[in-house]
Formats: sequence, structure tokens, C-alpha cells
Amino acid sequence: MDVQVPVPSPDDPIWTAARGFRVGKDEGTYKVLNGGMEQGRVKVTGDRTGGRMSLLEMYVAPGFGNIAHAHGDEDEAFYIASGEFRFINGAGNFDAGPGDFIYIPRGTRHAFKNLTDETATLLVFYTPAGPEQFFLDYGDDPDPSGAMPPPWTPEKIASIVAEQDPHKVIPLPGENDWA
Repeated sequence: MDVQVPVPSPDDPIWTAARGFRVGKDEGTYKVLNGGMEQGRVKVTGDRTGGRMSLLEMYVAPGFGNIAHAHGDEDEAFYIASGEFRFINGAGNFDAGPGDFIYIPRGTRHAFKNLTDETATLLVFYTPAGPEQFFLDYGDDPDPSGAMPPPWTPEKIASIVAEQDPHKVIPLPGENDWA
């Protein structure tokens, strides 16, 4: 069977426009959160993708788990590059390891915790972009000496939560989240 389909002219922008981009391994804005419990690079912001998506490479300290929360406007996805994590998903949880992909639609309570005794790595995708701005706004710049900033106090966390409306993040901590 000879299927004929229309093909754009070779001078059509679909052939010629170089709209893609590359971000190198060590590129991106490096930030430190919560006294170094989370560190990472904001690899791609919404400014680069027309607001369609963003990407972070996160390094999570042994035993660290973030506060359960939901996003009001964005879906979040994770790819585990190294380590073992427990994920909160609504009222339940599941474990995931290297090579696993996790998708969390907007409006779903979620969090993650590194289950290992080594720093573990996650790639974190947001669609549309926007939550990456949290890391840029609240993350500490790394100290050239390598010293970590102090861990976040309950007061600092409360002040950040109070400012979250622009990011549409809803904190939803629970007593037995990691059981």
C-alpha cells in the first residue's frame, strides 16, 4: 500500500526553526533549602518554555521528607535517578526506586521521603511551569566555603506558607504520613 501524506515544504518553519534547547549537566541555578536537606538546580524555568513546563534536579538528604502538600494549578512528576523514596499519594503511600517515574496530578496531596542513608536524586517536572519559582525565591544561595545555612525554623516555614498563594501550594501535613 502506498500511503500519500502531505509533507510541508523544506522552507516551512517546521523544518527550519531551531526552537529546542540544551541545558548542560552543571547548568541551572543552584539553591539550598531547609539547611541543605534539599539542594538542587533549577534546570529549566517557564521563561524558557513559554510557561509550559519546568525542571529541577533535586538532591535529597538521607531520611529527609518534605511536607505533604498539593498544587492548585500544576501537575508534578518525578523521575528517580538514584536512591529509594516513599511517596505520599492522597491518603496512602508507595515506595519507588531508580528508574521509576511518578506522576501526581494537580489537586492531589503528595510528598516524598528519602529512605536511604545516602543523598538521593530526583528529577522534578512541573506542568505548567511556576512552582520552580519557589526554589528561586526561598532557596539559599550556596556558600562558597561549602557551609550549609541553618535548618528552617517552624517560624520560617510558617512565613513561607503564608506567602504561598502566588505559588498555589496548599500545605497538608499529617501525623502518620511516613508510617
